[in-house]
Amino acid sequence: MKILLVSYSILPKSGGSSVIVENLAMNFTKDKMIVLGSRGPSNNYLYDRPADGVVFKYFFSELSFFGRGARFFDWFRKIRFRTLINKIKNIISQEKIDHVIGVYPDPFYSLAASIASAELKVSFSSYFHNTYTENVAITNPSAHRIQKQIFDSSENIFVMSKGMEAFYEQKYKLGKFLPLVHTFNNYPDKSLDAGLPGTDKSTYKLVAIGNFNQSNLDATIRFLNAIKGNSKFTLSLYTHVPKLLLQNRGLNTRHFEFKGSVNPDKIHQELQQYDICILTHGFEGGYGEVEYQTIFPTRTIPFLLSGKPILAHSPKGSFLNSFIKEFNCAELIDVADEGEIVTGLNRITNDLNYQKQLIENAAKAAENFYGPSVVEKLKQTLEGKVGI
Repeated sequence: MKILLVSYSILPKSGGSSVIVENLAMNFTKDKMIVLGSRGPSNNYLYDRPADGVVFKYFFSELSFFGRGARFFDWFRKIRFRTLINKIKNIISQEKIDHVIGVYPDPFYSLAASIASAELKVSFSSYFHNTYTENVAITNPSAHRIQKQIFDSSENIFVMSKGMEAFYEQKYKLGKFLPLVHTFNNYPDKSLDAGLPGTDKSTYKLVAIGNFNQSNLDATIRFLNAIKGNSKFTLSLYTHVPKLLLQNRGLNTRHFEFKGSVNPDKIHQELQQYDICILTHGFEGGYGEVEYQTIFPTRTIPFLLSGKPILAHSPKGSFLNSFIKEFNCAELIDVADEGEIVTGLNRITNDLNYQKQLIENAAKAAENFYGPSVVEKLKQTLEGKVGI
């Protein structure tokens, strides 16, 4: 079987979806998968990949002001929509594609993939990294029609977590929702690990990674407020979001060290400079209750593999909390209370055995996301042998 994976987000475009697609594709050979993604007008859209690996193709569909304000160029995407469908059809025909997977978030590429597949009578599956019509931040009046069209044309609807699967199945009762989780493909070199934080430091260095947008903004602001002025803790943020924009979003730049973006291949090495990984997950904001319940942050996986204890600030009822509780892999603060955050940090820094327990449990939890195992189940599903 040869698969065409169609995704708006692919590297070097920043964001969790790009990393998810990249890690998934790394488990295929060039004769088993092709990936198609978006690019802007610049020629600087290539990403350094192995010459013998999966082929990534790019389609020009994006205009922006130096990476910002893409919404003002929606008209350009619309006039390119039929061209994108034809591009997908050409790849299907030329490469003898047996199955197409369309990735959301981004209905433009997923819908085009479903239409191209239908026109050529090639089997199609969708892959939802987030909810679509349930996300209150989505204002497209055509969203319900688009989602129904994608759902109806999908043999399988892959989703990012068991939480999303349970929610979708309860609401839509289609019997074709299947979890296809984030993956990692190589265990980090443990010889690089810097070891436990210990219990005798005057200052503990904390680290967080992410977009710091509506998916976790309120929790991140609360965390910063909890530790500001506390000399025992410092926080560094790794993000592709510009410092000024973080300030505009409410993150006081005086209370953290801005580190900029980090190459996915370098994350483990960077994390060794710190003592505790901080995983913030939104309690409320512009995405809506369902989105906060079902999101599973991409950055969770490198944290689980980091060899560092994790503190997670995440709301009750979320799938992330259920996962953390199942594996006891992080200090979990599930109330919107700054004092509880500091108490949780002190619980980690005051107990060496607890640090060891959290790290060991995190390593076991990470096994659920090992790419070769996850992708083998995906292949079997597409070949009709077993369910994921």
